[in-house]
Amino acid sequence: MLRSVDIQQILLHTTSVEKIQQVQQQHMDVEKKHLALQLQEETNQKKSEVQDTKEAEEAKIREEEKRRQQKEEYKFGSDRNKQGSDKHKKRGLEEIDQGKILDLIV
Repeated sequence: MLRSVDIQQILLHTTSVEKIQQVQQQHMDVEKKHLALQLQEETNQKKSEVQDTKEAEEAKIREEEKRRQQKEEYKFGSDRNKQGSDKHKKRGLEEIDQGKILDLIV
């Protein structure tokens, strides 16, 4: 059984315990808000930065390889089929390297 003195002591401490718990809860809420703000700042920074990654470099390399293959295919195709039409040849050259090759007919 509890003595009356023990109950009085417990009642006196309830206000201080309540204040401590309230401060702890507020601290946790402030931490959550701070972490959310920090995460939001990081995502905004990542969105605003220019992405120079390996993926972009790999895409450039693939594009260059594709152009080389097209040049080789056109070169080998023209050797085999010299009877092809001039329009087809011109279109192929324009697709491969625009602005680098001049095809002048006099």
